[in-house]
Amino acid sequence: MKVICMTRKPVAFVCAVLWPALSFALPIVHTSDFIDDAARSHFNSFENISSTNGMYDGGSGPYVEDGIRVEQINGDAGDSILVNYDPGGRDGQYSWYPIGGDRGYTQISLVSGLDFDDLGFLIGSGFIPTRGAAYYELWNDGARILSGSVSHQSAFHYLGFEGGGFDTIRLWDGANGSSVAINALFLDAIETRAPVPGVPEPETVSMLGLGLLVLGAKHYRRASRKVDSSE
Repeated sequence: MKVICMTRKPVAFVCAVLWPALSFALPIVHTSDFIDDAARSHFNSFENISSTNGMYDGGSGPYVEDGIRVEQINGDAGDSILVNYDPGGRDGQYSWYPIGGDRGYTQISLVSGLDFDDLGFLIGSGFIPTRGAAYYELWNDGARILSGSVSHQSAFHYLGFEGGGFDTIRLWDGANGSSVAINALFLDAIETRAPVPGVPEPETVSMLGLGLLVLGAKHYRRASRKVDSSE
């Protein structure tokens, strides 16, 4: 969005003060846990998942726990999610792992359909001995707003996003460092945090900024009329 600031002092002042607030910030990426357990609003650790011989009974999902939906998109047909894999660092007894790899990706969203605020989880790679990177994409209302990758460690490690503004996250692995969607990424302990009280939502700040810009423009027009009538 492009905002043109006029040279009249009231409008120029509003632009100078509110221009930073009108710019939407992208989520901040974290590789260490930044959500205090006591502040969680939802938590999915796959502890209620049903399985037979270690495989998820629900095929590719979705699996829902505490308001968080996890599913395998474009993955292998049939029972392809291993739930008892633990290379180290798993939370509880179960996790989510598309064993053998597939050409799909793991998708996380809220059952409510609302945007995430702060989100974090544990990830790892089933590619052994060579571990590539974990790739992620953040989407909002069908548009991708952020993408990137993080290097895998030897066991479960943390990945999180602070700041919200997205309703879906897609995750997959890369075999031998490739960005192709060959998904053998295991997942566990998905946690969310609600907005911090007292901090306005980006939409609220933007609406306030636009409202003040309108008021500034009205003031400018009134001042212009007075100048014209006095000439």
